[in-house]
Amino acid sequence: TFHRLIFSAHKKLADAVVSGKALKIEGGNINIGEDVLPQCGHWQERCGKGRRGQKRGIAPVYVNNIKGGDMKIAISSMDGALEGAVDERFGRCRKFVLYNKETKQSEVIDNVSNMNSPQGAGIQSSQNVVNAGARVVISGHLGPNAFRVLQEAGVDVYTTTGMTVAQAIKAFEEATLSKLASPDVQGHW
Repeated sequence: TFHRLIFSAHKKLADAVVSGKALKIEGGNINIGEDVLPQCGHWQERCGKGRRGQKRGIAPVYVNNIKGGDMKIAISSMDGALEGAVDERFGRCRKFVLYNKETKQSEVIDNVSNMNSPQGAGIQSSQNVVNAGARVVISGHLGPNAFRVLQEAGVDVYTTTGMTVAQAIKAFEEATLSKLASPDVQGHW
């Protein structure tokens, strides 16, 4: 039974990677750090059971790399500048501006590798902003695959057109942006 479960998991994982599908890993939040990794045959102690079989406590966990409740907003951008325009296309935008609402700091995530991708640009871009810790996405439009990945990751999606990145951030803080309940364009838009 164990071998069949592992074989099935390998098959599903390979299919997701090769086909460019989103991966959803369920079963609880996990934080793997050096203090919980198996080392030198002490894997039973490190994985929650001591030598006598007693259950051990688990360290605190963080979802989407969000520590301390930081609210990070990913905005699709033409050039990565706060004064630059919000890009209409999410998956094929040139850059993302990742804005931390608490610290008022921003960083730029390069997305050029997905701009000319024949397929899977929305999925990969979604995974990149989720991995960067974004809890909110602001873009012009989102297709079905990108929207699904963001929705499954618990990321809220807002839409805007004709604004700079700074104006979009201000509009989000003032609660004047439209929240998307579903994708607003077809795939490969």
